[in-house]
Amino acid sequence: MITGYPQLGNGTLHISHAIWGAMMMGIAIVWSISYLGPSTRAFVAVLGGAGFGWFVDELGKFVTRDVNYFWQPTIALIYMIFIAMYLTFRSLERRTFGPSEGMLNALEALKSAALGQLSEPSRQDALDLFDRTEPTSPLAAKVRALLDDADVLPAVELGRFHRSGEWLRAHYVGWTARPWFTVVLDSIFALYAAVALTTVLALAIDRSGITSFPERITVIASSVSGILILIGVTQLRRSRIRAYQWFGRGLLVNIFVTQIFVFAEEQLGAIFGLAVTLSVWVMLQSAARVEEARSREAARAA
Repeated sequence: MITGYPQLGNGTLHISHAIWGAMMMGIAIVWSISYLGPSTRAFVAVLGGAGFGWFVDELGKFVTRDVNYFWQPTIALIYMIFIAMYLTFRSLERRTFGPSEGMLNALEALKSAALGQLSEPSRQDALDLFDRTEPTSPLAAKVRALLDDADVLPAVELGRFHRSGEWLRAHYVGWTARPWFTVVLDSIFALYAAVALTTVLALAIDRSGITSFPERITVIASSVSGILILIGVTQLRRSRIRAYQWFGRGLLVNIFVTQIFVFAEEQLGAIFGLAVTLSVWVMLQSAARVEEARSREAARAA
Protein backbone atom coordinates (compact mmCIF):
# COMPACT_ATOMS: atom_id res chain seq x y z
CA MET A 1 0.00 0.00 0.00
CA ILE A 2 2.72 2.48 1.00
CA THR A 3 4.90 1.58 -2.01
CA GLY A 4 2.03 1.72 -4.49
CA TYR A 5 1.79 -2.06 -5.06
CA PRO A 6 4.92 -2.50 -7.21
CA GLN A 7 4.64 -5.17 -9.93
CA LEU A 8 7.11 -7.43 -11.67
CA GLY A 9 6.52 -7.32 -15.42
CA ASN A 10 5.79 -4.73 -18.08
CA GLY A 11 2.81 -3.12 -19.75
CA THR A 12 1.58 -6.50 -20.99
CA LEU A 13 2.78 -8.98 -18.38
CA HIS A 14 2.16 -9.06 -14.65
CA ILE A 15 3.92 -11.78 -12.66
CA SER A 16 1.64 -12.17 -9.66
CA HIS A 17 2.56 -13.26 -6.15
CA ALA A 18 0.80 -16.57 -6.75
CA ILE A 19 3.33 -17.54 -9.43
CA TRP A 20 6.28 -16.74 -7.22
CA GLY A 21 4.65 -18.56 -4.32
CA ALA A 22 3.95 -21.63 -6.45
CA MET A 23 7.56 -21.62 -7.65
CA MET A 24 8.86 -21.47 -4.08
CA MET A 25 6.55 -24.31 -2.98
CA GLY A 26 7.66 -26.32 -6.04
CA ILE A 27 11.33 -25.85 -5.13
CA ALA A 28 10.53 -26.93 -1.56
CA ILE A 29 8.87 -30.13 -2.81
CA VAL A 30 11.78 -30.98 -5.13
CA TRP A 31 14.28 -30.26 -2.35
CA SER A 32 12.41 -32.45 0.15
CA ILE A 33 12.52 -35.51 -2.13
CA SER A 34 16.07 -34.91 -3.38
CA TYR A 35 18.02 -34.48 -0.14
CA LEU A 36 17.93 -36.56 3.02
CA GLY A 37 19.91 -34.42 5.44
CA PRO A 38 18.18 -33.30 8.67
CA SER A 39 18.64 -29.63 7.73
CA THR A 40 16.41 -30.20 4.70
CA ARG A 41 13.29 -30.00 6.86
CA ALA A 42 14.03 -26.47 8.08
CA PHE A 43 14.85 -25.25 4.57
CA VAL A 44 11.68 -26.79 3.13
CA ALA A 45 9.55 -25.38 5.95
CA VAL A 46 10.86 -21.83 5.49
CA LEU A 47 10.78 -21.78 1.69
CA GLY A 48 7.48 -23.64 1.38
CA GLY A 49 5.88 -21.52 4.09
CA ALA A 50 7.00 -18.28 2.47
CA GLY A 51 5.76 -19.55 -0.90
CA PHE A 52 2.38 -20.43 0.59
CA GLY A 53 2.17 -16.93 2.09
CA TRP A 54 2.83 -15.35 -1.30
CA PHE A 55 0.28 -17.66 -2.92
CA VAL A 56 -2.53 -17.09 -0.43
CA ASP A 57 -1.99 -13.33 -0.66
CA GLU A 58 -3.75 -13.52 -4.05
CA LEU A 59 -6.83 -15.26 -2.62
CA GLY A 60 -9.20 -12.42 -3.46
CA LYS A 61 -8.49 -12.86 -7.17
CA PHE A 62 -9.39 -16.53 -7.16
CA VAL A 63 -12.71 -16.42 -5.29
CA THR A 64 -14.37 -13.47 -7.05
CA ARG A 65 -15.87 -13.29 -10.54
CA ASP A 66 -14.23 -9.92 -11.26
CA VAL A 67 -10.79 -11.10 -10.04
CA ASN A 68 -10.86 -8.54 -7.23
CA TYR A 69 -7.56 -8.55 -5.36
CA PHE A 70 -8.98 -6.01 -2.86
CA TRP A 71 -12.16 -7.95 -2.05
CA GLN A 72 -12.89 -6.95 1.56
CA PRO A 73 -13.36 -10.40 3.18
CA THR A 74 -10.03 -11.65 1.78
CA ILE A 75 -8.00 -10.90 4.92
CA ALA A 76 -10.60 -12.66 7.09
CA LEU A 77 -10.47 -15.74 4.80
CA ILE A 78 -6.67 -15.81 4.96
CA TYR A 79 -6.86 -15.55 8.73
CA MET A 80 -9.32 -18.47 8.82
CA ILE A 81 -6.89 -20.54 6.74
CA PHE A 82 -4.09 -19.86 9.23
CA ILE A 83 -6.38 -20.79 12.13
CA ALA A 84 -7.22 -24.09 10.40
CA MET A 85 -3.52 -24.76 9.80
CA TYR A 86 -2.68 -24.02 13.44
CA LEU A 87 -5.39 -26.35 14.74
CA THR A 88 -4.26 -29.07 12.33
CA PHE A 89 -0.63 -28.77 13.41
CA ARG A 90 -1.62 -28.82 17.08
CA SER A 91 -3.66 -31.99 16.57
CA LEU A 92 -0.69 -33.60 14.83
CA GLU A 93 1.61 -32.66 17.72
CA ARG A 94 -0.77 -34.20 20.26
CA ARG A 95 -1.44 -37.44 18.45
CA THR A 96 -0.39 -40.71 20.03
CA PHE A 97 2.83 -42.13 18.59
CA GLY A 98 3.27 -45.85 17.99
CA PRO A 99 6.38 -48.05 18.26
CA SER A 100 7.27 -47.65 14.59
CA GLU A 101 7.18 -43.86 14.88
CA GLY A 102 9.39 -43.99 17.97
CA MET A 103 11.87 -46.11 16.03
CA LEU A 104 11.82 -43.83 12.97
CA ASN A 105 12.29 -40.75 15.12
CA ALA A 106 15.33 -42.37 16.75
CA LEU A 107 16.74 -43.17 13.29
CA GLU A 108 16.24 -39.52 12.29
CA ALA A 109 18.28 -38.52 15.34
CA LEU A 110 21.01 -40.94 14.28
CA LYS A 111 21.05 -39.31 10.84
CA SER A 112 21.80 -36.02 12.55
CA ALA A 113 24.49 -37.70 14.63
CA ALA A 114 26.10 -39.12 11.50
CA LEU A 115 26.45 -35.56 10.16
CA GLY A 116 27.67 -34.19 13.49
CA GLN A 117 24.49 -32.15 13.93
CA LEU A 118 22.81 -33.86 16.89
CA SER A 119 22.30 -31.73 19.99
CA GLU A 120 21.83 -33.14 23.48
CA PRO A 121 18.23 -31.86 23.81
CA SER A 122 17.35 -33.48 20.45
CA ARG A 123 18.89 -36.78 21.51
CA GLN A 124 17.03 -36.69 24.83
CA ASP A 125 13.74 -36.00 23.07
CA ALA A 126 14.35 -38.93 20.73
CA LEU A 127 15.20 -41.22 23.66
CA ASP A 128 12.13 -40.13 25.58
CA LEU A 129 9.83 -40.90 22.63
CA PHE A 130 11.65 -44.20 22.03
CA ASP A 131 11.13 -45.26 25.65
CA ARG A 132 7.47 -44.17 25.67
CA THR A 133 6.59 -46.08 22.51
CA GLU A 134 8.75 -49.16 23.34
CA PRO A 135 9.60 -50.46 19.84
CA THR A 136 9.92 -54.25 19.76
CA SER A 137 11.53 -54.81 16.36
CA PRO A 138 14.85 -56.71 16.23
CA LEU A 139 16.68 -53.45 15.54
CA ALA A 140 15.22 -51.63 18.54
CA ALA A 141 17.93 -52.52 21.06
CA LYS A 142 20.72 -51.68 18.59
CA VAL A 143 19.19 -48.33 17.68
CA ARG A 144 18.74 -47.49 21.37
CA ALA A 145 22.38 -48.35 22.08
CA LEU A 146 23.64 -46.31 19.12
CA LEU A 147 21.59 -43.32 20.23
CA ASP A 148 22.93 -43.64 23.78
CA ASP A 149 26.53 -43.58 22.51
CA ALA A 150 26.11 -40.99 19.76
CA ASP A 151 28.31 -37.91 19.88
CA VAL A 152 26.43 -34.67 20.35
CA LEU A 153 27.19 -31.05 19.68
CA PRO A 154 28.72 -29.07 22.54
CA ALA A 155 26.27 -27.04 24.57
CA VAL A 156 25.69 -23.64 23.03
CA GLU A 157 25.25 -20.39 24.88
CA LEU A 158 21.60 -19.46 25.27
CA GLY A 159 20.40 -16.82 22.82
CA ARG A 160 19.15 -13.41 23.87
CA PHE A 161 15.52 -14.39 23.34
CA HIS A 162 15.89 -17.51 25.51
CA ARG A 163 17.76 -15.57 28.21
CA SER A 164 14.99 -12.98 28.24
CA GLY A 165 12.42 -15.74 28.72
CA GLU A 166 14.38 -17.23 31.61
CA TRP A 167 14.70 -13.77 33.19
CA LEU A 168 10.97 -13.19 32.93
CA ARG A 169 10.13 -16.63 34.38
CA ALA A 170 12.48 -16.08 37.32
CA HIS A 171 11.00 -12.66 38.04
CA TYR A 172 7.47 -13.99 37.63
CA VAL A 173 8.07 -16.44 40.48
CA GLY A 174 9.22 -13.55 42.65
CA TRP A 175 6.32 -11.32 41.62
CA THR A 176 3.73 -13.93 42.56
CA ALA A 177 4.84 -13.70 46.19
CA ARG A 178 4.15 -9.96 46.32
CA PRO A 179 0.83 -8.71 47.74
CA TRP A 180 0.21 -6.50 44.71
CA PHE A 181 0.47 -9.32 42.15
CA THR A 182 -3.11 -10.56 42.37
CA VAL A 183 -4.46 -6.99 42.39
CA VAL A 184 -2.51 -6.09 39.23
CA LEU A 185 -3.52 -9.29 37.46
CA ASP A 186 -7.14 -8.73 38.47
CA SER A 187 -6.98 -5.21 37.06
CA ILE A 188 -5.38 -6.24 33.75
CA PHE A 189 -7.91 -8.94 32.92
CA ALA A 190 -10.84 -7.00 34.30
CA LEU A 191 -9.81 -4.16 31.97
CA TYR A 192 -9.55 -6.62 29.07
CA ALA A 193 -13.03 -7.96 29.83
CA ALA A 194 -14.35 -4.40 30.09
CA VAL A 195 -12.93 -3.58 26.65
CA ALA A 196 -14.59 -6.67 25.17
CA LEU A 197 -17.95 -5.81 26.72
CA THR A 198 -17.59 -2.13 25.77
CA THR A 199 -17.18 -3.23 22.16
CA VAL A 200 -20.54 -4.97 22.44
CA LEU A 201 -22.14 -1.89 23.97
CA ALA A 202 -20.68 0.41 21.31
CA LEU A 203 -22.10 -1.73 18.53
CA ALA A 204 -25.48 -1.90 20.23
CA ILE A 205 -25.96 1.84 20.72
CA ASP A 206 -24.53 3.22 17.48
CA ARG A 207 -26.92 4.74 14.97
CA SER A 208 -27.39 1.66 12.83
CA GLY A 209 -27.46 -0.82 15.72
CA ILE A 210 -26.47 -4.47 15.36
CA THR A 211 -27.62 -5.20 11.83
CA SER A 212 -25.02 -7.24 9.92
CA PHE A 213 -24.04 -10.86 10.47
CA PRO A 214 -20.40 -9.96 11.36
CA GLU A 215 -21.67 -7.50 13.97
CA ARG A 216 -23.94 -10.12 15.53
CA ILE A 217 -21.14 -12.67 15.75
CA THR A 218 -18.74 -10.04 17.11
CA VAL A 219 -21.26 -9.13 19.81
CA ILE A 220 -21.82 -12.76 20.80
CA ALA A 221 -18.13 -13.72 20.75
CA SER A 222 -17.02 -10.57 22.59
CA SER A 223 -19.65 -11.16 25.25
CA VAL A 224 -18.57 -14.78 25.72
CA SER A 225 -14.91 -13.75 25.85
CA GLY A 226 -15.59 -11.04 28.43
CA ILE A 227 -17.68 -13.37 30.61
CA LEU A 228 -15.03 -16.12 30.56
CA ILE A 229 -12.36 -13.63 31.60
CA LEU A 230 -14.56 -12.27 34.40
CA ILE A 231 -15.01 -15.86 35.66
CA GLY A 232 -11.21 -16.11 35.71
CA VAL A 233 -11.02 -12.92 37.78
CA THR A 234 -13.35 -14.46 40.37
CA GLN A 235 -11.17 -17.61 40.49
CA LEU A 236 -7.83 -15.82 40.84
CA ARG A 237 -7.76 -15.71 44.64
CA ARG A 238 -8.84 -19.37 44.93
CA SER A 239 -6.67 -21.05 42.31
CA ARG A 240 -4.28 -19.25 40.04
CA ILE A 241 -4.13 -22.23 37.64
CA ARG A 242 -7.93 -22.35 37.22
CA ALA A 243 -8.01 -18.58 36.78
CA TYR A 244 -5.40 -18.81 34.02
CA GLN A 245 -7.43 -21.54 32.33
CA TRP A 246 -10.50 -19.29 32.24
CA PHE A 247 -8.42 -16.34 31.02
CA GLY A 248 -7.01 -18.54 28.26
CA ARG A 249 -10.48 -19.66 27.16
CA GLY A 250 -11.61 -16.06 26.92
CA LEU A 251 -8.58 -15.10 24.85
CA LEU A 252 -9.01 -18.10 22.53
CA VAL A 253 -12.62 -17.14 21.83
CA ASN A 254 -11.32 -13.73 20.82
CA ILE A 255 -8.51 -15.18 18.66
CA PHE A 256 -10.52 -17.94 16.94
CA VAL A 257 -13.89 -16.22 16.52
CA THR A 258 -13.99 -12.48 17.19
CA GLN A 259 -10.87 -11.66 15.21
CA ILE A 260 -12.24 -13.31 12.05
CA PHE A 261 -15.08 -10.81 11.88
CA VAL A 262 -12.89 -7.92 12.99
CA PHE A 263 -10.64 -8.68 10.01
CA ALA A 264 -13.73 -8.85 7.78
CA GLU A 265 -14.71 -5.35 8.89
CA GLU A 266 -11.36 -3.63 9.39
CA GLN A 267 -9.03 -5.75 7.20
CA LEU A 268 -5.36 -5.04 8.02
CA GLY A 269 -6.43 -2.53 10.66
CA ALA A 270 -7.20 -5.51 12.94
CA ILE A 271 -3.58 -6.69 13.07
CA PHE A 272 -2.62 -4.49 16.03
CA GLY A 273 -5.46 -5.84 18.20
CA LEU A 274 -4.57 -9.41 17.24
CA ALA A 275 -0.89 -8.81 18.07
CA VAL A 276 -1.81 -7.51 21.53
CA THR A 277 -4.14 -10.46 22.22
CA LEU A 278 -1.56 -12.99 21.03
CA SER A 279 1.13 -11.38 23.20
CA VAL A 280 -1.11 -11.58 26.26
CA TRP A 281 -1.98 -15.21 25.44
CA VAL A 282 1.69 -16.22 25.06
CA MET A 283 2.60 -14.60 28.39
CA LEU A 284 -0.40 -16.26 30.02
CA GLN A 285 0.64 -19.69 28.74
CA SER A 286 4.16 -19.18 30.04
CA ALA A 287 2.84 -18.14 33.45
CA ALA A 288 0.49 -21.15 33.50
CA ARG A 289 3.40 -23.53 32.84
CA VAL A 290 5.31 -21.99 35.74
CA GLU A 291 2.29 -22.44 38.02
CA GLU A 292 1.80 -26.06 36.92
CA ALA A 293 5.48 -26.84 37.56
CA ARG A 294 5.21 -25.19 40.98
CA SER A 295 2.10 -27.26 41.75
CA ARG A 296 3.86 -30.51 40.77
CA GLU A 297 6.85 -29.64 42.96
CA ALA A 298 4.57 -28.89 45.91
CA ALA A 299 2.75 -32.23 45.40
CA ARG A 300 6.04 -34.14 45.35
CA ALA A 301 7.25 -32.34 48.47
CA ALA A 302 4.02 -33.26 50.28
